Amino acid sequence: MTVHPAITDPDVRAHLERLAARAGTIPSRATDADGDDVARIAELRDNPSWVRLPDDDVIESLDADADGLALRLYRPRDGHRGTLVFAHGGGWVAGDLDNNDALCRALAAATGAQVLSVDYRLAPEHPFPAALDDLEHALRFAAEGAGGLVDPAFLGVAGHSAGGNLAAALALRARAGRAPGIRVQVLLCPVLDAPDPDRPSYRAHTENLPLTAKGMQWYWGLYVQDAVGAVPVGPAVPGPGAREPGAAASAPEGSAPGPVAPVAVPAGAVSGGGVPVEAAPTSASGGGVPVEAAPLRAPELSGSAPAVIVAASVDPLSDEAEEYAGRLAASGVPVEFVRRAGVPHLFLVFPSTPARDEVLEAIAPAVRRAFA
Repeated sequence: MTVHPAITDPDVRAHLERLAARAGTIPSRATDADGDDVARIAELRDNPSWVRLPDDDVIESLDADADGLALRLYRPRDGHRGTLVFAHGGGWVAGDLDNNDALCRALAAATGAQVLSVDYRLAPEHPFPAALDDLEHALRFAAEGAGGLVDPAFLGVAGHSAGGNLAAALALRARAGRAPGIRVQVLLCPVLDAPDPDRPSYRAHTENLPLTAKGMQWYWGLYVQDAVGAVPVGPAVPGPGAREPGAAASAPEGSAPGPVAPVAVPAGAVSGGGVPVEAAPTSASGGGVPVEAAPLRAPELSGSAPAVIVAASVDPLSDEAEEYAGRLAASGVPVEFVRRAGVPHLFLVFPSTPARDEVLEAIAPAVRRAFA
């Protein structure tokens, strides 16, 4: 099994080549296979690489509980400011407090913020919006002080992959006044729309990758069960590759990593304040897709929390991350957008690489400004 030729980062490529040599495939085997969903889900959930790392002299971890919802708090030992309520990845169908343990530790160390990871319910046993409701429950627990562990005046949301989708959706709830206010949303390689095979990033990334277009469609069908196979049908937002005036632009392919069109996050900016309370959105402009499952379809984004968005260039989700950054920026929302060249989806959860560490260092200043 070969590794996708667009993966040019040497450390990331070497990691994938080792996986391919050992298993005969890269990690998309279960998602791209045809056959029994139960067996494929079980394979995803039985992942020996998901471990809780030992605490060190930089980060300590504490277990917590919010009325039966398991949480894990990662706290910088040298002091911290702000707390990010975090949703792990796993396509909404796999993952737990261990599968993003290393990423949570690295995120807390880079930003100087606490990271409160949430063991939300998984699909297909608990489809949309169960995971989102659990994340909101954790945010409300944090807004009440989390038993003295959290300063409720300095809250944000964060998530990786499917967890980035949950964080973006929760930020929409906060914007509408239906969830506690937040100061920042950190979206790491997020899912932001229903799968669209016509999107350029979907067409370019169909095999030999940790996440493929086919795999994303399978995940989506298990999560949003009444919209299996749903494809965007012209929502009233910019199409693939389009940008509204003032939107963030992407870095040229192969360019040096780093923020793109960074906009400073103003101190004290909090979403949910002064924005009229709205009813829960159900869908936008056709397709029957709930906006809270596909935040890119939200008809209005002004008043959202300042955003930090990371995209991997070799990822079916790359285009929608850039589009969302563009729409937020065009709506007057401060955005820090980083598109890392030569890496695939999941690069942030591979064993520590310069790519992961450099991206987290690039986004850390925006998070620190949000909690200033």
